[in-house]
Order: sequence, then structure tokens, then C-alpha cells
Amino acid sequence: MKKKVIITLTSLSLTGGLLAGCAGKDDHSAAKANDGTPPTVKLVMSDRNMPYIQSSPNINDDKYVKKLRELPKTDVRIETISQGDYSKKLNLMFASGELPDAIQAVNGITSPEVAGALNNGAFYELNDLIDKYAPGLKTKISKELWDSSLVSKDGKIYAIPREAPTPNNRIVYIRKDWLDKLGLQAPKTVDEYLNVLRAFRDKDPNGNGKQDEIPFIGRKNFDFGYVFFGAYDVSPEGWKYVNNQLVPNFIRPEMKDALKLHQQMYQEKLIDNEIFVNTAADWGAKIESTQRVGMWIHAAEYPDKTATSYKILTPPIEFINIPAPTGPDGKGGNLIGSVVDPLSTWVIPKTNKHPEYVLKFLEWFLSDDAQKFLNYGLEGDDFTMENGKITYKRLSTKADADREQMHLQWLRLIGPSNIHDQEFMKNRENGQLVGEALKIATSEGRVNDGLDMPIPPTLTVKPELQYTGLWMETAAKIITGRDSLDSFDKFVEDWKKRGGDQVIQEATDWYKHNKGIK
Repeated sequence: MKKKVIITLTSLSLTGGLLAGCAGKDDHSAAKANDGTPPTVKLVMSDRNMPYIQSSPNINDDKYVKKLRELPKTDVRIETISQGDYSKKLNLMFASGELPDAIQAVNGITSPEVAGALNNGAFYELNDLIDKYAPGLKTKISKELWDSSLVSKDGKIYAIPREAPTPNNRIVYIRKDWLDKLGLQAPKTVDEYLNVLRAFRDKDPNGNGKQDEIPFIGRKNFDFGYVFFGAYDVSPEGWKYVNNQLVPNFIRPEMKDALKLHQQMYQEKLIDNEIFVNTAADWGAKIESTQRVGMWIHAAEYPDKTATSYKILTPPIEFINIPAPTGPDGKGGNLIGSVVDPLSTWVIPKTNKHPEYVLKFLEWFLSDDAQKFLNYGLEGDDFTMENGKITYKRLSTKADADREQMHLQWLRLIGPSNIHDQEFMKNRENGQLVGEALKIATSEGRVNDGLDMPIPPTLTVKPELQYTGLWMETAAKIITGRDSLDSFDKFVEDWKKRGGDQVIQEATDWYKHNKGIK
């Protein structure tokens, strides 16, 4: 009962805050636009744990942001929020009613904080506004993206999507120099992977005379670390339609086999024993600074940047991308994700009196001028022009690579990824590595039958039933040896009694409606 009261009060606070925000906003931006000066567009964005953004004393004074004002003739102002605090800060923002002109919605309109605000009428329906002010958004962004539940609800568009670089965007990175030094072939099956990881643990491939290697690493709550769960087709954030029900992977019987494997890997120190607490910074430092890690998971769009920046480390790191470990069914890989990039969809609060300014600004990102700026950066700093031909400057330091992320990825609010620009990739240092990585990404991966599903209502009011709650707690105890493997069966039973059966029913109803199953 106490939880219900809290939810109700939050909703009332949210509604009141939004109404107050609507009443208090003036028309200064309209006046500016009418007198010929650029309209102002205020954005809130995640810093995505990118070092260049995190280290900026004032992102709005940054030279790339200044160029972003100049090119589309829009006075864009950006507020950044750390990725780890993003959900919490958005909730506080919604409650206050002090909202920007557009918000980067991580996981789209299905994320808990955005979904709650949407249900309270916080955002514009965009169908007619797009047709009137920015029709290029619909003609240049495919219908598949607009139909995603991260973007639309009940046929109404509430967000502007960015195209995902590739739906399966997490693949294996492994130290090639370590494999070569130890005379090892690239592994394929789970057992072959375990043998390679044991060699990394025991044979001092980093050559410092200490047994300090970390064979495989992930981040907190197994982020960037689900690949061995994928070998059993139970990536915990996914769902499977079995026996006429859509059920979360983390309660399926196969999960017990996956937990047994991870318990073994933890006991043998084949997996970083700090996997339940590693921050993004910890993860990066162990791979790059101390150079103790043999295998990790990262984006299929990143190997060119990674190879370039790792080459200039002391000593340099050499890696390759390889297919994920295959399990009992001969398949493997991470979950195949949405065609919508979950890191960047854009919603427009109704407190914004001129949503057309945001729509026109975002439409510009689909132009040739935008793609040139986002891909190549600033003339003189990042590239030179000679006889009409662009020469892109090679990256010589890690700071160069971090700076490149600014224009290549962070400022790409919507539109296609640079990896699909063949001319750009052909002339890019290590660009061929991305093509090889994409071949791996498109040839593997596990289907998520709950892809793009809105969060079931019961999970909204009982977040402990999500995989980051009770399951993560149970998994941690089993993997670290504090509980027996059989405690998983008790967890499943308790999870269902605490509301899990209702979650399954809600998810199944959505699935059948979505697939036209009666």
C-alpha cells in the first residue's frame, strides 16, 4: 500500500510541475525568430561517459557546439547529465516542470521516466507537426523506425528516432597479441573460450611476471558482459515466447545452466571478480591503462577508433573481433536490438511553445552539410581541403580519439551512423575493421521476442521484479558462491508469487496483440 501512495503522489507532482511549466514560459524565442535572429533550442543530453564531454568546463563554449549553432542557424544550448544519473535527474526535472525544448530519451518512450511523463500528457504528438514543419523527417527516416514502440504509441508519434548503427551492436574484442604470444587460435565454443581464458590467466601474456591478468571483464550488473549468457540464449534483459507465454529470459530453465557456467568462471577467476561493481571508468582503466584484460565486449561500430587509439598506448594493444562463444545449440551472440538507437530518441515537452524549431533543427541532421560536419569535424582542426578533396587528419593521441567522438557520435542527434558512409569509411584509418565487425554482428545474435516492448505496468510499480532487481541479487549470490545453484529455483517461485505471473500475463497480452495472435 505504501508504494501505491508514493506512485500517486509522484504522478500528482509531475502533473502539477508540468502545468506550472506551461503557465510560466514566455515567447522570447518566437520574438527572436520573427526578427530574423536564430531561434533558440535548449536540449538535455546524456554525456554517454565520453571523456571529451565529461572534461568540458562548459559544453556550450565548445568549438563543435559553436559550429552546430552556425550551420543550421539555430542557437542550440545543451545541458549535459552524467549517464549514471540520467534517469534520476530526468525524474527530478519532470517533477519540477522546468523542462528544456527537447529531451534525449534513452530507451525512447518506453523508459520508466519518459513513459510516466508521457502518460501524464507531457509531450507533443508529433504526426501533424512533422508533416507541417519538417516533412523530411518522414521521407528520410524509414517507416520501420517510426513504427517502433520506442517512438510511437497507439499510432501516435511522440519521439524523433535516430537509426541504430546495427541492431546487434555488441561483439567480442579479444587481445590478438596475447593469442599470438601464447600460440592460441581464436576460440569458437564455450569450452574453447574457457581454455583460452585459462591460458590468459596462467601464462602471463602481459609479460610483467605477475599472475594479474583479467581474462574477461564486464561492467556493473553485467553490462557489456552478457555474452556467455547468450550462448544459452538467456541474455537476462531479453524475453522468449514459449508455451504460449512471453517470459523473461532470467526465469527460464536454461538460465540455471548459464549461472552454473558463470559460477565456475568466477571461482576460476576467468571473469573479473569485480564485475558486479565495475564502473565504466574502472572497465576502461583495466583494459587500457593497466592493460590486464584479455577479452571484453564493445560496440561493432567502434573497432576503427579503438584500434587507432590503442596503437598509440604504451605498450600498444592489438585486438581482433571474433564471433561470440557458441552454446549447446551451436549458436551465440548478444541480443539483437532495435533498429532505433536506444541512446538517442528525442521528445518535445508541451512546455515548449515552438516545437517546430526543434523539428526543423533535427531535420537539418539529415542534410549533406550535417553529415559532412558530423563525419569530418572542423576544417583545419580535423581535416583539410585541397582541390575539392577532403583529407582527414590521422589521430595521433588518445585525446584526439576522444575529441573525434564529439562530432562523430555525440553530436549526431539523429540520422545514419558514419559507418554507413562508404566514402568516409574507405578513407578512414582502420575503417576496414568496422566492415569486418559488422559481418560478425549480422551473422550472430539472439532474438529478443520482447523487442521494443513497453515496460509492463507491474514492472513499473514493482521495479524489483526487473532483471536488475531480485534476479541480479540472486545471480550475484550464486555466482560468487554465497548461495547454491538450486536457490535459483526458489527465486523463480518467489518472483512469480511477488507479481511475476502478472508481469508474464501483461507481456503476453502485448506480444499477442502486437503479433495478431488470438
